[in-house]
Amino acid sequence: MKIAPPTSKPHQFIGLFPLLVLLVIPLLNMYSGAFYWPNSGDISAQRSFNSAVSISLFIGYFWFGFRYIHQNVASSLISLLVKKNQLGQFSVHRQRLTKVFHHQIVNSLIISCMFMVVLAFLGDVSDEGYNIKSISYIASFVTFSLLTSLFLFQVRSNVTYLLKQVLPGTNKPSDYWASFSVITKLSLTNATIALGLLTVLPIFWLNVVVSPLEAVAVVSLSLLIMAYTFTPLLKFKAILKQQKTRALNQGYSEQSNHNDKNRPSRMARAPSEVFKNSDKLKTIVAVVLVPVSWGLVSMVETLI
Repeated sequence: MKIAPPTSKPHQFIGLFPLLVLLVIPLLNMYSGAFYWPNSGDISAQRSFNSAVSISLFIGYFWFGFRYIHQNVASSLISLLVKKNQLGQFSVHRQRLTKVFHHQIVNSLIISCMFMVVLAFLGDVSDEGYNIKSISYIASFVTFSLLTSLFLFQVRSNVTYLLKQVLPGTNKPSDYWASFSVITKLSLTNATIALGLLTVLPIFWLNVVVSPLEAVAVVSLSLLIMAYTFTPLLKFKAILKQQKTRALNQGYSEQSNHNDKNRPSRMARAPSEVFKNSDKLKTIVAVVLVPVSWGLVSMVETLI
């Protein structure tokens, strides 16, 4: 998977491959016997069914998220390079981002293998022997844990790269703040996509009683994901506030030194707002969808 420039070709659909993945994985689970409707009261079979459905949805969502994030990164990178008059450097930055992505794949694979070693040590994987059902479960879980780690890496690494490697050197203050706004919006988009993961979690407990320990684990995981994805936005807000204060102080200093109140300040002020109302609305909707998803799962439970 590469960071490619966006395209307007009508035949290219960003969700095509994620949709195919979302369809193929359940079929494989059905073939292996891991995906079937459990009998009433069979909690173990119900949990296996929920895991098969949830992991399939997660993997499809991750694939879609990667493609969407990479297109946004490419668009943001082009926007920043145009303001610096360095559009010819796009291929160089793309190669660097792709190299970072490949390193993150290796690190994520190591993390997923470590999880599997822990599960094998606890005996959760080998209870039924290594038949086609358990192999399908292992393959799905390794893919799921790999993509989870890789997704969390990608949510912040691309933003950090643009902030540290591309934004510095922007000549005009107005272009600097325009580029800063582009990076901030990219970070918000990534955080919103990450919140979408929390809407799939309730499926793990479909028709299953949530224990207090599991409830604490889910709440803690949700808070960690929100903190991890929204921390950069808080830092951007602090930088923006600091620069606005500095620009205001320098403006007063210029007026005092030249004793000319009608003289316009040459200092380009930081923007008062970097988010549009549509950006704020998308974030609110993403947050509201989390409790709504739990409500929908409860409604489905009453119907079945």
